[in-house]
Amino acid sequence: MSSLWLHVDLVPETGDSVALGRDEARHAFGARRLAAGDAITLFDGQGALGEGRLTDQRTRSGETLVEVVSRRMAEPLAPEVTVAFAVPKGDRLSTLLDLATQAGVSRLVPVACARSVVDADKLDRGERWQRILGEATKVAKRAWMPELVAGGGLVEVARAEVARGAAIAVAHTSDAATGLRAWSGALAPARARTVFIGPEGGFEDGEIAELRALGAAVVSLGPCVMRVEMAAVAAAVLMRAE
Repeated sequence: MSSLWLHVDLVPETGDSVALGRDEARHAFGARRLAAGDAITLFDGQGALGEGRLTDQRTRSGETLVEVVSRRMAEPLAPEVTVAFAVPKGDRLSTLLDLATQAGVSRLVPVACARSVVDADKLDRGERWQRILGEATKVAKRAWMPELVAGGGLVEVARAEVARGAAIAVAHTSDAATGLRAWSGALAPARARTVFIGPEGGFEDGEIAELRALGAAVVSLGPCVMRVEMAAVAAAVLMRAE
């Protein structure tokens, strides 16, 4: 595959052509100084990868056309790794989405916790979050973009994860906590796994009890306390390490 990945809405079949968006074309011809005839890799975030060749042809609206030399479908990363997280304050959500994508997370689910202090409409800017996920997917050279799932209350989300067959764990500072990597490694290799990351101040005792009643394991991410976005990345790395 070419070292330069460019995003398109849909990777067409071998022999067809597809138009590059202006930002992608500017990156290819400007920042990377490529020219017609140079090879690039196309991805759509839904598993399709295409070996492409830049051309000097344009659409009527002036967009650059890329010829698809070959096309294939890639398998999603396995196992499926989900991070359910309390939404952090300020612009730290963009950091979480960016870095967790690079760490290999499959799904991201925002949850409302007792100590959450973020406005309920924070995730309404869907277009911006999808753009961040797309850029991070490109950086990570992943064929599949993570899914940003509509979230909800903590227990509601936990029940939904259990219902779809995922093993669940809650990251919590406790002497009885199991290392997250050890917990994940003990699961069947193909089983989906979900870890819950709490807000600043952590989960309340009642929330931990409710999650444990649903079968959640209590796990540790390491010896240090982390901010939400760092904990989300650490959780993804530890689960993907297996």
